[in-house]
Amino acid sequence: MRDPLTSSGDWRASVRTTESWRAVREARGPYAAAPLLEWGSITKGVVGTTAWLTLEVDRSVAHYLPQVPDTEMTVADLVHHTSGLPRMPVTMGGNLFVDPYRRAVGVPLDPASAVPVTPRGQFVYSNLGYALLGSVLDEAHGDWFAAARHHVLEPAGIVSATLVPAPTERVMPTFFGRPIKPWALGESSFAAAGGIWSTFDDLCRYADWALEPDAGPTRTVSWQREGGSTWINGEVRAAGAVIVDAAGVTAVVHTLAKAPYAADRIATALIEQEVRRSRDD
Repeated sequence: MRDPLTSSGDWRASVRTTESWRAVREARGPYAAAPLLEWGSITKGVVGTTAWLTLEVDRSVAHYLPQVPDTEMTVADLVHHTSGLPRMPVTMGGNLFVDPYRRAVGVPLDPASAVPVTPRGQFVYSNLGYALLGSVLDEAHGDWFAAARHHVLEPAGIVSATLVPAPTERVMPTFFGRPIKPWALGESSFAAAGGIWSTFDDLCRYADWALEPDAGPTRTVSWQREGGSTWINGEVRAAGAVIVDAAGVTAVVHTLAKAPYAADRIATALIEQEVRRSRDD
């Protein structure tokens, strides 16, 4: 198996073992040409925390959006992916060449289309659920992204976050020398599922804020946990990102045009490397 730290491809990474970050891979290639990179589903961490801090999470989604078919579905179900909603609506699909979100640009999400396909309470990862959560926050606050700025991004010291950056500001991977156009996530009604862009340093600031000692679980309510590890990741058209905290090490990794979940594998290798180094010292 190839070493994820030495295999080809563009990526950036930093690790933190104490209070400060150390760059493992500095900006190069596309990362040196533009400042903003995609968070993908790490966006869900911001949206879930905003919902947890500002809404009554045990209240039904129907309280905010009466058109939803399942009147028992709660805000907490959307946050935890236990709503029974599918990953994506059956009418949407995509690959390297087809953008599944393009048809949702300028088209509000129809709450009546949020039909569960599995029993409520069962974990099913759902972009549709987070798009619906964005609609709930829109209903409660007027604009979900403005609420996220106020309750999460600004407290975390993040100033670069945006949903629709200028083309010249986007870190863009290439395929045979041609830029790979990113999905139109941030422009669509699915923006709350994965539409945030920011600088790499601001992604690290989000990690600092979310994982701050004694901050409580609300800042990582949308993250995953297994054993001693806590993480959140995102995969979009040709980029991946992950924040992992394990064994006293935090790693933030962003990748371009690599295999799916390459960022996760790089982060795991970096944490293992740091743990070995600390044992040898």
